[in-house]
Amino acid sequence: NIIILTSFLAFGSFTNAQNAPTAEKCPSKCAADTCGPMVKLAVSGLEKEAVAETTKITLGAIAGITHCSTCVKSGTVTVNYNAEKIRVADIEKAVAKNGIKIVGYKADFKIKGLACQTCSNHLTAVLGKTKGVVNVNKVCHMSGTVGITFDAKKTDKRKLKAVIHTTKYKV
Repeated sequence: NIIILTSFLAFGSFTNAQNAPTAEKCPSKCAADTCGPMVKLAVSGLEKEAVAETTKITLGAIAGITHCSTCVKSGTVTVNYNAEKIRVADIEKAVAKNGIKIVGYKADFKIKGLACQTCSNHLTAVLGKTKGVVNVNKVCHMSGTVGITFDAKKTDKRKLKAVIHTTKYKV
């Protein structure tokens, strides 16, 4: 009886495991081929997880948005989208409808040549004086990364890269 009962329980667990929903995985080449271009918005009003989750669900239901993530800690909404189906202005309007204010765009760059804290301070000063830069979030010589919040009406990623290249550091 014990053998039969054990076999029955094992078979039941096996059957349940086969019918259990599996998590969908994003393809490894997602950002390049599947999800399309990305916009990373710096926002205020995203201080609570419930607002972040509602925003993610709302944006995810819009045609043309292929992926959306929110981060309460950094105050960002990141959206991958199909440029043939939706414009960035439409994404901005959808974010605003959730009661969230867009304060700028965020850009992260991997930098070569940052060797010390003095290098980080120099690059922070240069970027801080750049027209359209709202905030230099971080410049880390240890990880070789720069995080910038900028006003898209006054500058863009291409111009920010050009400013970085006026120094001895390279993107």
